[in-house]
Amino acid sequence: MAKLANTTRRTLIFYDEQGIFMPKERTEAGYRYYDYDQLYDLLFILGMKNLGLPLKRIKELQNKPSSEIVEELVNVQETIDSKIDELSKIQLVVSKKVAEGSELMAKPYQPMIIKRPKATFWCSRKSVSCTEEEIAELFAEFYAQLDKLALMDGSQSGFLTDLPNANSKAYPEASFRVIKGSSTNNSGQVMPKIEKQAGNYIVVKVENSTAGVYRGLDKLKKFADKKKLVLATDLWQMNTNSALTNRGGSDYLWLEYLVKGK
Repeated sequence: MAKLANTTRRTLIFYDEQGIFMPKERTEAGYRYYDYDQLYDLLFILGMKNLGLPLKRIKELQNKPSSEIVEELVNVQETIDSKIDELSKIQLVVSKKVAEGSELMAKPYQPMIIKRPKATFWCSRKSVSCTEEEIAELFAEFYAQLDKLALMDGSQSGFLTDLPNANSKAYPEASFRVIKGSSTNNSGQVMPKIEKQAGNYIVVKVENSTAGVYRGLDKLKKFADKKKLVLATDLWQMNTNSALTNRGGSDYLWLEYLVKGK
């Protein structure tokens, strides 16, 4: 139970002693046995504790009928939302600093492995055509759903392309989405989101042109094959800055694949 809840055995013993979270059964030898369905109660208790609520208050919340604690839980939710907003702003600043550091290290068409943080993006519908006309239409449609602040806030943007094995020959027919870091959006419209997983990425900086992307993909594939790396199927094409000049992108792009293993 401690492992499932990412806590300690000592914490479970303490909660039992305080009458906050008790096992379903205790043997004569002193072993505590829990049911799997108790996990959700434990996660609630740990969550409230992380928000700073004292154990006495948590116990009171547990003992109230559900209708009586709704208002208090709404207040807790508002606290959580506030913390998320604050951390999101900090994350945006950190991400920019990471990107700036990567920019200083990188030379065009020289693949390297970089650790990337988790990031969340708004995403457009999927397109299966890479013509300039289709890209322009998709780009315009996507940004029309966001407000003007979202367009200018400087958060990461680019394309997410379904391209296994960094296969440059399949690139022209690969489906893709426009993506934009999910920070500011006051449009009032519900937008679909997608998450970029944290981890080690094989990346290469390329010129934002068809020839530049082809060359970069070939460099990535050769680099991955040489090091026997197993890559995810998603190609993240990230703009190096917020100034979009060509085909919905900056003058240079990052081509990135999550490294899944060897």
